[in-house]
Amino acid sequence: MIDYHLHTSRCCHATGTLDQYLAEAEKKELAEIGFADHFPLGLLGIEPRNQVTMDPEELEKYMKQVNTLKKNSHLVKVKLGVEIDYLPGTEKKVEQLLGKYDFDYVIGSIHFIGDWDFTHPVYAEDYKHQDMDDLYRRYYELVARVCESGLFDIIGHIDVVKKFGYRPDDNLDSIRLETARLLRESGTCLELNTAGRDAPVGEFYPDRGFLALCCSEGVDITLGSDAHAPDQVGRYFPEAVRLLKKAGYRELTVFERRAKSKQPL
Repeated sequence: MIDYHLHTSRCCHATGTLDQYLAEAEKKELAEIGFADHFPLGLLGIEPRNQVTMDPEELEKYMKQVNTLKKNSHLVKVKLGVEIDYLPGTEKKVEQLLGKYDFDYVIGSIHFIGDWDFTHPVYAEDYKHQDMDDLYRRYYELVARVCESGLFDIIGHIDVVKKFGYRPDDNLDSIRLETARLLRESGTCLELNTAGRDAPVGEFYPDRGFLALCCSEGVDITLGSDAHAPDQVGRYFPEAVRLLKKAGYRELTVFERRAKSKQPL
């Protein structure tokens, strides 16, 4: 089993050392883990109201630390990843920056709509002032742009806009189908992210129906806990595996130096 979405304390909203994350992975008998900490928004010229990514000067230190762990880990394979915020207008800058670094995989995630960090608990009240149908439409337009950009190997927590339990009135079936087809056509791997179980919404990203639709459309899948503390490594994975199998998946996608391969689920 793999866990491709682990954070570090460098992002300023996670705790624990890399060794502690690795020890938890060994305890849970995972075969492979990947650190995917938040890429510095400062390198994209963005300064959010709250610090949610590592500082620019931390990136090289982060990479060196993970690569050292790679060399020294024998029971669990370690991969070097990164999670980058998708922000319209930064595509060329992201492309240039990624050309400088040797990641095993890159997760593209959406945390911002305009300057609103809609996943941050501090700003959850702002949902009450939104038209939910319009909000979901704008969110999935950004998801489409993530896929079309070709910059990312994996899309993170694809329906995280539901995090605080706010739902649209409109049926999302057509949007989900279009999204699944964009994922397949662009070769963007879907992540089953188990962190949603501990969010107010109380369910994985994505839910079973969306997951089954992606499977039927031939979208590749990987798995991540989005751990921000060592004890969250591999959280709810037995349930996640059962869900994946019910949805029709039989393989997980893994990455090395941004090349994908498959392993049995």
